[in-house]
This record gives sequence, C-alpha cells and structure tokens, in this order.
Amino acid sequence: MADNAKAFTHDNQADRAAPQRDDDRGAAQFEDIAPASEHGLQTMFEFNPVAGDLNWSDELVAAHILGVAVGDLSASGKDYALNIEGEEDPSRAAAFAGERDGYACEYRLTRPGGAGHWVEERGGWIGAGANRRLISVIRSIEGRKRREEELSWLAVNDELTGLLNRVHLRKALENNLRRLKDGEGAGAYLLAGIDDVGAVNADFGFDAADKVIFDIGHRLAGVLGPDDRIGRVAGTKFGIVIADCDAEHLRQICVRLLNVVRESVVETKAGVIATSICLGAVELPAQAENSSAAMTRAEAALDAAKRIGKSSWSCFTDKTDVVSMRRRNSHMSDVILTALNERRIRLAFQPIVCDLGETPKKFECLIRMHGENGETIPAPEFIPAAERLGLVHLLDRRVLELATNTLAVCPDIHLNVNISMETVKDFVWAEGYIALLRAKQELAKRITVELTETQVIDAIDASIEFVSEIKKLGCSFGIDDFGAGYTSFRNLKAMDIDILKIDGSFVTGVSASRENQLFVRTLLDLARNFGMKTVAEWVDNEADAMLLKGLGVDYLQGYLLGKPEINPDWLPDGAPNNAPRLERM
Repeated sequence: MADNAKAFTHDNQADRAAPQRDDDRGAAQFEDIAPASEHGLQTMFEFNPVAGDLNWSDELVAAHILGVAVGDLSASGKDYALNIEGEEDPSRAAAFAGERDGYACEYRLTRPGGAGHWVEERGGWIGAGANRRLISVIRSIEGRKRREEELSWLAVNDELTGLLNRVHLRKALENNLRRLKDGEGAGAYLLAGIDDVGAVNADFGFDAADKVIFDIGHRLAGVLGPDDRIGRVAGTKFGIVIADCDAEHLRQICVRLLNVVRESVVETKAGVIATSICLGAVELPAQAENSSAAMTRAEAALDAAKRIGKSSWSCFTDKTDVVSMRRRNSHMSDVILTALNERRIRLAFQPIVCDLGETPKKFECLIRMHGENGETIPAPEFIPAAERLGLVHLLDRRVLELATNTLAVCPDIHLNVNISMETVKDFVWAEGYIALLRAKQELAKRITVELTETQVIDAIDASIEFVSEIKKLGCSFGIDDFGAGYTSFRNLKAMDIDILKIDGSFVTGVSASRENQLFVRTLLDLARNFGMKTVAEWVDNEADAMLLKGLGVDYLQGYLLGKPEINPDWLPDGAPNNAPRLERM
C-alpha cells in the first residue's frame, strides 16, 4: 500500500504511568503533581565535581520526570547521563567537565520500559575551590515537543484521515510528473469523490460521515502500489498519484478502486452505511504537463463521471468540459445575483384565452433574464441552477413583485405566476411570499399561483398548508403540467385547486391522437367532478384548438394564441421594476 497512510497518534503511556512511591507522604504529594507533567514541571540539582554526585532539590518531581521511584533516582552525574538518548550535548559534557561556565540544551530522557520524555536543562557554575558547584534546572518540555511534533505532522498530513494533505499531495504529483518527463514512462492522477456524503450527514450525523471518509481513504490506500501516493484534497475528495501505468492498467486500477469501496459497508456507531465513489482520471504526462492542469482536468473528469451515476469513472479527453461543476455553480450564482441586483429579471407574458379570436385578459408570467449584452435568456438556462444553488427563492419573490407591479397599472388583467416547491417547503421564504401577497391583498384576487403536479406530490403537506394561506388572501391556485404525475383524488380535494393545466405532452397533436383524446377526456371529467377549470397548454394549431374546445376545455394557451412577450402592446414598457406610487386623496 501507499506509505503515507499512517495517522498521527499520541502515546501518553509515559505520562500516565506513575512511578512507584516508597512512602505515604511522597504518594500524596505526587497525586497533586502528576497532572502538571506537561506544564513546565521542573526541578533543580546540585552537582559536586569532587564526589561526582547529584543532590536533587525536589526528589518527587525529579522522579516523575525520570519516570522512576524516588529511591531509584540517579545519584551521580554519570548515572544520570546514561538516561540521555543519543549523544550527550557537547556543551553539557564540557560544562560537567569544568570546561564551560554555563550551558543550555534539550534532550530526550529514556524512561523505564523504553518510553521517552523531553526536558530542557540549563546550568552554570557557582562558587570557587572546594565549594565550586554546578547548579542546573531541569524542566519538562514534553508537552511542547508533542505539540511541535503534531504540528509538523499536520503540515504534511490530513488530520482526519492521516493521508497526505493537499499541499503535499501536489508536491508528490509534481515529483512524479518530473520523473515521468525525464524518462519515457507513463503515470496517472486520479480524483476520487465520495457519493452522497451529504445524505450520510443528514441521516446518520457528522461523526458517521467522518468515519465514512476515514474508512474510504484507507481502503483506497490499501490497494495502491508502494510508489503510489494518496491524499485528501477536499472534504470528500481524495487525490491519487499513480507512479507507473498505461491506459489499460489505468482502467484496471479504477475498477479496483471502485470495487474496494462498494464491496463492503462502513460500520459506524449510528449503523452500517453502504458507500461508493466516482473517479476522474488524467493520464500523465500526455494529458497534463503540470500539477495545476492535472488537478483541474481530474476535477472535470470527476464531474463527467458523476453525471453518469454512482460508482462510475471517467478519463479526461479533449471533449471533457474543463469547467468543473463547482466553478459553473459559482459563475451562475454570480450571474443570477447580478441580474437580480441590476433589475435584469423580467417577465414574458403569454396569453390564456377562452376561445380563438378573443382579446386576452389572462396571461401566464414566464421568467426571463436579460444578459449583460442585452440578449434574452430563457428560464431553462438558469432556473435549474438557481434551484441547485438555493437562489430560486429570490427569483420567485422577484416574479411576484413584477406581477403585482403589473397588476397595479393594468386593472383589467389577471396573471398566473409560477412558484417553486423549494420556496413552498421553506417556512421562512414561504411566509415572506405570503406576506408580500398580504401587503398587496387588493391585487391578490387577480393572481393565480401555479405549482407543477410532480412538485406537489413530493411535498403534499407543505403544499396544502401553502395553498390554504394564499387562498385566504383571495388568490386562485392552479396545478401545472397535470397528468405528468400521479396525484391522488384525496390530494386533489385537500388542496382546493381552482385550475388544472393539462400537461402539454397530451395536448400537442391531440387532434390526430386517439390516445391523447381519451386521456384529455378523462382529465376533463375529473376536473368537472371537482369543480375545477381547465387550461390546455402547448396549443399550436387550429385543429387541436377546435377539438379541445369541443371536448370542453375552458382555456387555451400556446403559440397559436400568442407567444410570450416581454413588451406586449398592452404593457409596452414591460413589467414595472418598481411598484407604482398610489395617489393620495
């Protein structure tokens, strides 16, 4: 396995082991001193150069530092020096030989059983002639040395897993690239991402998620070669440097890594968890000449693997999108927020009519974004990203603001607005949406709020509560894309729905499809039984429109009746960005 997977551990056995005491007084005092062993505990001795013996100022503390019983303390300078690991510091040896007036040094003492303990020693000669003595202070620095050792270890390794950290994995990658360029071999860089760790956090807790990350890291390390390296480069991602491999070998490695993760569950205190990873691979040095390029392209390859599905892998090619999902999300977040701040979110109005030739008074508000260059960006290009990034609440709010501003200046029209289930499910944002309607209650009776059927099914309880609140304010409520889901009769009744919009896939070409005609008739009968109005969307030809009206559809919507317009004739400047001021009487 890779040789960098050893985690840093503290061995406190030496500090926990208490030396034997030979009297009750010493035992009682020792209990008070022992907990301070790593907080600068110190003692002093006097060295008599004539007799060569040591006289300790506090034998109990000295015994603790040395890890022995008081009766086993070193009685001579030579005996004490035997406890020093390695070579004795030259300045100390010279001082004890009388060749220096003073000294300061650090060294590690060997304790019984092989344990060690770091101390700092400082001393100097005093007196003259027969009274000349070397006085030295010994202070425990074990705690400081442990901290230094841990910090040194953390500078190279990841704290949770014990694998290399991102900085030193990059160095390993650079070293391997340099070696490959100097020779004629080939290697690879892999990026492994754990699937669904967010769900593990939610269902089992953060400790369980940490256990998953730890176990997967060590499973991966366990199947690597001795010259390969692995490190944790992000919260749930591991970078792997493969020293030598060709294209076929790379495939075998990826399959082996995928299998070692999914072949057994991770056991945690919260329960057993089935895990998997996705892998992005880059061939070296053919596909990347430096570490930055290798890491960026591995990220892109990993994104491609995740789009395939769990436990998948993808190798970087010239067709791989080098812009990672994270970077795309960051970019789209900036685009959406900037458009909101600069008032470039607009409404396109599509007419909804009872019959052909009718002057429209009812419109659906379709969100659009004006790009920085003036182009119009349709909803499918930014709404999915907004939902993913948690920004759709802001867009829902802005659509409602624009709609109410429009209603305030156009007293004869009725508007349908769409709302996302993310807003409905979020208590704070749902309450904010309802509060805006409450503040514009005189306009609410001309608003129909629409939710898609599939969204309603996913969160029926939240939907029922939300619908109840907006209907109290005078709004109507509609189900969009009806027929695409499987709403039960009980849910239809519970939600007090006013309008059903028949999913466009059953409307397009309905005049030539007996199956679609049968399905539409069934939906119309259902709507009549519940006292609901119906809208057929995606109506794009007269034959379909005539058949739908003949079947009893209440409203028609589609390109035959009118395309969505940002600046329709009845509102030439588009939806007002700001609410009109009301004239005071």
